[in-house]
Amino acid sequence: MKNINLLFLIFPILILTSCENWLVENPKSTKPIGGTNYSDAVSSVNGIYAFLRAPYDKMGYATMAFSSLEVQTGQYFPDPFITQETATFETYNLNFTRSNSNYSTFWSTFYGGIESANIAISSIPKITDAKLTADEQSRLLGEAHFLRGYYYFQLVQLFGDIPMKTEPTVSPADGQIGKTAVKDIYEKVILPDLQFAESSKMPLKSGEGRASVGAAKSVLAKVYLTMAGFPLNQTDKYALARDKAAEVITGNSFSLFHSDGTTTWFDKLNNSDFDNKEEHIFMVQYALNLVNSSMSIYLAPVGGVASITVSTLHFGGLRPTPQFYGSYEAADLRAQNQGFFFTQYPNLDGTQTIKFDRSVYKYWDKAFLRTAPNGNKNQPLIRYADILLVYAEAQNQADGSPNPAAYNAINSVRQRAGLSNLAGLNKATFEEAVWKERAWELTCEGHVWFDMKRTQKAFNGAAFVNLVGYTTPNSKTYSQENLYFPIPQSEIDVNPLLGK
Repeated sequence: MKNINLLFLIFPILILTSCENWLVENPKSTKPIGGTNYSDAVSSVNGIYAFLRAPYDKMGYATMAFSSLEVQTGQYFPDPFITQETATFETYNLNFTRSNSNYSTFWSTFYGGIESANIAISSIPKITDAKLTADEQSRLLGEAHFLRGYYYFQLVQLFGDIPMKTEPTVSPADGQIGKTAVKDIYEKVILPDLQFAESSKMPLKSGEGRASVGAAKSVLAKVYLTMAGFPLNQTDKYALARDKAAEVITGNSFSLFHSDGTTTWFDKLNNSDFDNKEEHIFMVQYALNLVNSSMSIYLAPVGGVASITVSTLHFGGLRPTPQFYGSYEAADLRAQNQGFFFTQYPNLDGTQTIKFDRSVYKYWDKAFLRTAPNGNKNQPLIRYADILLVYAEAQNQADGSPNPAAYNAINSVRQRAGLSNLAGLNKATFEEAVWKERAWELTCEGHVWFDMKRTQKAFNGAAFVNLVGYTTPNSKTYSQENLYFPIPQSEIDVNPLLGK
């Protein structure tokens, strides 16, 4: 069973209202923003977490904002079964529009989380309740700063220049602000927030899905690696990414999943019983029949699988392109059935094997077989494998060639996948080897498009080519306009400064 605090999940549901137009939200009551006692402080921080979920929740018939992080990478295509879901197909066709509902979900949700964090950060230091000890205040503020930094990090990767707002909204005029340059967002809010979080009294590791010092260090490593690439190209940040990732690795709080006598590492990765453990550094939290996950039902294969689960709803939301699937090495366990993908599975009573088009197994929690369409699987945001590969890439770039620790990091990921160790590579060949491992290992987790943008390279299944000018498997060609999602028109209508 997952070790989670139910109040941590329930309270945000009770307090959330529409998160549209958070930059111009009016106060809803006369109670002091953020509350006056210890319980209010805890509740205000709990509420920030809820905004992590929307991009990974299925909306309406078959809409999921997460899909717009994957379908333009060349790794996945949306099943024709959901052709009415225009937002995903627009992104798949590299037609980035201001009316796209997926982009609006990212914008409104993450700014909702930022507003919620601003309230907590502003109010908690003013609370004088004796129950709010100095250590407890530090922990809560650490979580709030971590989440605000995380939301801003996602937003600048998605949209580029965006408004920077670090105080709670008091009047509509507070939301009438223009865009801030990406560099300033990193330097004035993302880095300070994450650095505050890592020095706070948060635990080094959380088994309940809350933010932790380990998660803060992990996101900082990813932030530094991103700042070293496009658009900032601050190459001095490679050393900072190397050192921060090394702190996570040498801290010995996290480890890769490995197969044992009863369970493969793939089934640990997709089994909700292993959520918030070992490899999972930070996840979006769900709980069956309370706050249900919809990723398993969204990715469940369409063809002939009604008898696999108790539900007849299967969307096949994303399927791997032949070009990407074919890029895996022949011995790679990740490409074998019930690795990261599958083409067949026993039905409920085990009397026959159901076959279908290749689909994503990465989120196929076996518990889902009897609970569908409700799901219990948390969504991974940061895995230890990601941080190992961050270290390998950053060390090679910072020092000019891979050292033994960098080889150990990438080879740990490769060994688990059944591949041979790498050795004797120069800086350029090692860099591409890490990029490949990131593409293969982190597929369908929302990282690949961000990697493509920071490196300005795309993996066409055979080699890395320039991103601008890259033609995807569905014959669409990347342009400069496809490097960021456009700010939603609904937000520009409310705040015309966003259109400038």
